[in-house]
Amino acid sequence: MDTPQGFTHPETHNQHFLQAAFNAPNNRTIVLTAIRDANNAIIDFEFSLISPASLSYFNGEDVTGKRFTELLPDLYTQVQEMAHVLETGITHNWERLVDNIDGVQQWYSVSDSKAGADSIVRVWENITERRLGEIDINAAIAKRAEEKYLSLFNSIDQGFCIIEVIFDDAGHPYDYTFIDYNPAFEKQTGLTDARGKRIKDLNPHQEQHWFDLYGGIVKNRQPLSFEQEAVLINGWYEVSAFPLTQEKDNKVAVIFNDVSTRKKAELELNAFNSRLEEEVKERTATLHSLNKLLEQKNEELEKSNKELESFNYVASHDLQEPLRKIQTFLSLIHERGDNIDAVHNYMDKISMSAERMSNLIQDVLTYSRLSVENQFIEIDLNKIIDNVLSDYEIMVTEKNAIINRDNLPVIKAIPLQMNQLFSNLISNSLKYNEAQPVITIRSTIIDTNPKVVEITLGDNGIGFDPQYSNQIFELFKRLHGKSEYSGTGIGLSICKKIVEQHHGTIIASSNEGNGALFTIQLPV
Repeated sequence: MDTPQGFTHPETHNQHFLQAAFNAPNNRTIVLTAIRDANNAIIDFEFSLISPASLSYFNGEDVTGKRFTELLPDLYTQVQEMAHVLETGITHNWERLVDNIDGVQQWYSVSDSKAGADSIVRVWENITERRLGEIDINAAIAKRAEEKYLSLFNSIDQGFCIIEVIFDDAGHPYDYTFIDYNPAFEKQTGLTDARGKRIKDLNPHQEQHWFDLYGGIVKNRQPLSFEQEAVLINGWYEVSAFPLTQEKDNKVAVIFNDVSTRKKAELELNAFNSRLEEEVKERTATLHSLNKLLEQKNEELEKSNKELESFNYVASHDLQEPLRKIQTFLSLIHERGDNIDAVHNYMDKISMSAERMSNLIQDVLTYSRLSVENQFIEIDLNKIIDNVLSDYEIMVTEKNAIINRDNLPVIKAIPLQMNQLFSNLISNSLKYNEAQPVITIRSTIIDTNPKVVEITLGDNGIGFDPQYSNQIFELFKRLHGKSEYSGTGIGLSICKKIVEQHHGTIIASSNEGNGALFTIQLPV
């Protein structure tokens, strides 16, 4: 079919239009095609189509068919970014300061879009002049801001300064320079002619925490308010500091006020409150100690009253009983004096009553003297046990008693009282036993604070009902009649008082017919 003269096909017209747009002097477009490895992973891109305006980037050279990394090996991260655009279909827009093909840093605005299965269309523009212009504008704005700040803060009573923080190669702040300051700065700090100088030139021993505070503001771009002591200039300051501009520079604006007078008053008030609190604690502790002492004295008084009641009882009963017997037997002797056998019998009974009264008086005196003796010295408990067993040697031999004993420690104690304690316990174990006595003495150190020794003395005697475990330590408490076993009922009371006077404890446990076990704990 013939085409009319002067007619242009629409498709041909569009192609001409697109070609003209692509070749336009301001159209910087590049088409890149992905290069994949055997695993179909993108490893590079090839320049497939380059607009004439884009050739300027390559100094006019047509690089069609060459690899991206061949020409720009230092920009491999862009290969990864373009691969991400192909995989996700998301357009990637960015502005960066990048080395051009000659190694000169330039600012570029780039837009990478997916075109087909394996192609990227890159539209780019060199925006170096615009960015440099913006930097100049920002610098001018910053300068105007500084001038505005100075104009404002020159008229206030608070100190104001602009500083520039100095960092070392590791990024740690170690000094700062005074850029500018207001008249109140010199008045409050005492620093003169500081403009353009470093703080370490003015105060070589400036505290590091000031550098850390201002360096943190530079890094975080956040304002900070705080109170801080400046030791070198002998003052306390209320400080507000903030980045001077939004640009990432090292300048910080600082507003401060000398609050030394207020801080001194606060410190003095705090010191006074601390002293007052300590005095209250001391007085409370003293009062507590007095209360404890009063409580202890009350307990001692109560105990003494109970002992006095027991003494009254023994005076009115136990001591009176042998006296009544003596009087009775004397009357009988008077009546039957002609009967020699009867008189001898009455005299024996008078002698036994007198002996019982003597023993009772002796035990009462021993008990009453316990509170008076208080000379603590180091004693070897093994020697105490040796002495006691020596005293009871005849009874031990007669009863064929077996004594099992551990090695006992050296403790601080009253020697006579320790002798009395173990004498009473061993005597009871020998006396209240109807078979061959077996007495076992064991010792264990308990690592408490203070350290204590636990001594157990057990036997195979007649024992007692467990319900009397506490009562057996009471004064004049007897679990057996005088006709069954001799004794005054004071022996175990003496043991308890001795142990308590040595700040220890004594407990008893038993079952009738199965012996008794006494457990004593004493400080070492």
